[in-house]
Order: sequence, then C-alpha cells, then structure tokens
Amino acid sequence: MNGKVMVNRKAIMKRMVSLFALGILLAFGMCACTQQDLEDMTTGEGDGYVSIVWGDKTYVPYGALAGYGERGKQIGIVDGDKDDRVYELKGYSSDEWIVNSVPYDAAMLLREINVTAIPDGWQSEYEWNQ
Repeated sequence: MNGKVMVNRKAIMKRMVSLFALGILLAFGMCACTQQDLEDMTTGEGDGYVSIVWGDKTYVPYGALAGYGERGKQIGIVDGDKDDRVYELKGYSSDEWIVNSVPYDAAMLLREINVTAIPDGWQSEYEWNQ
C-alpha cells in the first residue's frame, strides 16, 4: 500500500510541476504578444513644441484631455519608454488624432500636422493649431 501512495504522490507532483511550467509559458507568451502589437514611435521637435512621429506622420499637441474616457486601445510607445504610451482616440482615426499619456500627468490630445478639419466645438490654445 505504501508503494501505491508513493506512486500517486510522484504522479501528482509531476502534474503540478507541468501545470506550473505551462502557466509560466502562457504568461510569457501573452506578454510577448502584447508588446509586439505596439508601434514604436519617436519624438520630434517643432517650433515651440515636441511632436510624436509615427512612420511618415507627425502629431502635434492639440490640448489636454479632461478624462481618460476618450482614449481607446493602446497602439504604441514613444522612444522605447513603456510608460510613454500612445492610444487611439475613441471614434476617430489614428491617422488624424492620437492620445499621449504618461504617468502622473494629464493625457494629451495630438492631431496629425496636416489635419485641417477640426470637429465642431474643439479649440486649441496652441498657436501652431490656429
């Protein structure tokens, strides 16, 4: 009887170790997938502002967002900094509008520099948007 108990314990331990290893592999796999989906964006200098450059598009600051409800899913990071995040703006194309967010600061709405059609009621206090 002691032999059967020892066999069962060994089998249970093997299963537990296998399940634990599988859990770790799944966790790493999920992290790797999310990081690969994010675009790597860079900063650029404008006339009195810092822009975000994404491929052939340049986004300039438009104004602070009052809340985080307007931002959609995260689409990128800036200069390799995982805390400097770029999001879609809900209801708008990321070809025209994006949201930049860093910890402990207000989220910033940015427009692609060539966008001239501003939604009704939107205003920017920055002179480069006039």
